[in-house]
Amino acid sequence: MRVLSIGYILREAWRGLTRARISSFAAIGIIAFMLVLLGIVGYIFNLVNCTFAGVSNQLEIIVYLNDNLKAEERKSLKDNITSIEGVKEVVYIPKNEAWKRFKETFKGNKLVLEIIGENPLPDSFEIKLIDRNYINYVSEALRDMPGIKDIDVPLDIANRLNSLIKWVEIGGTLVILVFIGVSLFIISNVIRLSFVSRIRELEIMQLVGATGIFIRGPFILEGVLCGFFGGIIGAMVFNALVYLFNRYILSSFPLFSTATNFNPFTSSLGLVLFGMMVGGIGSAIFLERHLKR
Repeated sequence: MRVLSIGYILREAWRGLTRARISSFAAIGIIAFMLVLLGIVGYIFNLVNCTFAGVSNQLEIIVYLNDNLKAEERKSLKDNITSIEGVKEVVYIPKNEAWKRFKETFKGNKLVLEIIGENPLPDSFEIKLIDRNYINYVSEALRDMPGIKDIDVPLDIANRLNSLIKWVEIGGTLVILVFIGVSLFIISNVIRLSFVSRIRELEIMQLVGATGIFIRGPFILEGVLCGFFGGIIGAMVFNALVYLFNRYILSSFPLFSTATNFNPFTSSLGLVLFGMMVGGIGSAIFLERHLKR
């Protein structure tokens, strides 16, 4: 009996989907469109958030060393810095290399180089961090270490970026939640409208004594199928748009091109599952409003 029920539900759901082609295609098209918009909103939020986080994580602490620091002392200091929690990498920059970089930066301003004259820069360490949140902890740990002349900590920039990232995350999450709610409302109503012409069919099924599963099953599955096909189409269009955007626009901006952690498979799966869920919800709402209990 259960096998027969499942077979009946599958057949009736497919029959209903293919019989009312215009309303079904319209529902699938609108679902696909809304899912593409939802994907774009999520992608933009992910891109902006990852970009700010990437810039923040690239911040470095510069440690200027005492003059005439011996090689053994310098190595010991480097090992001590490397052992600090949160430190990813410590790079030694000899003062000649630092002076070369400085001249390259100000090569268009000879007056600055003439005023400075000889190389005034000391040897230094460039400290890369595992995460931007370690910047306070690492800078405090460095202050008591011998052999250090000065420390350059971009603390103000880090705090501003952390604050900006927090607000971007809050704002982006709110926008996505609102858009999910709007999508849920629109798609569920589209599914309901596509079933309006079949109210008479529901009434007849009730009159002949059909049980709940035989009435609800095909309609709910039909809504799920609309969401599934809408999700497939929406995911294909969305991924095509992302591909074109990454290739022809985003690649021109190095800061953004490597920032996003966008995963096409995960995004596509999420869109399809969301479409199926909303399709099923829309069908259930329609049935609850029109079936006599």
